[in-house]
Amino acid sequence: MTPGPNKILRLPTSGKLVKITTIASGNTFGARYWTDGKREADMLPDNPWLRCHPENKELFWTNECDEVAEELPWERDFKYSDVPFAEDPELDDYRRALTLPALTKDKERYLRMRFWWAANDPVRRGEIPNPVADGYRENLEKLLSLLNAPDPDSRLMAAEASRQLGAFDKAAELLKFEFEPGYASAVDRIRSLVENKDNVVRELLAEED
Repeated sequence: MTPGPNKILRLPTSGKLVKITTIASGNTFGARYWTDGKREADMLPDNPWLRCHPENKELFWTNECDEVAEELPWERDFKYSDVPFAEDPELDDYRRALTLPALTKDKERYLRMRFWWAANDPVRRGEIPNPVADGYRENLEKLLSLLNAPDPDSRLMAAEASRQLGAFDKAAELLKFEFEPGYASAVDRIRSLVENKDNVVRELLAEED
């Protein structure tokens, strides 16, 4: 992975400055993929749309900030050395963001997807066998109402959300679709989990438990 310049952003509400990193190039060697759509790749880190200021915990959308400057991380430029780096949101941050007024459908879908991922993360880490976050089922049910587009990505995610809700018949019906060949591995994995009445997030291409 090759880092790009750090961007210095001014938050639209408080006016505080914050830094975010960028990536000039990366790769997915060694990446892990999960049935809920999350990818974990050390050499190609996530680039969250929603971030959190580390000091006042202000949530902000990166595209709604003014870009003040850039700095090269490998050069000794002290002008913005006191500006903190943004934090990635945690589960409670997504829960809080969902209460913000005037959320667009794109923002709500993004937040509900990230809430889902964050709630599944303890399962990914082997800490708990099933997600137990408050509002987990309600979030998935509302996400399902946003996954009604006819495109294959939405349909596959709707099938997976249905599976994790335990609605196996609905999940099986959603998988009856002419997916392109690139979806075959994920579709086969999720279909197998549906047949086994397994409603927990699983790693793609992994051996069955």
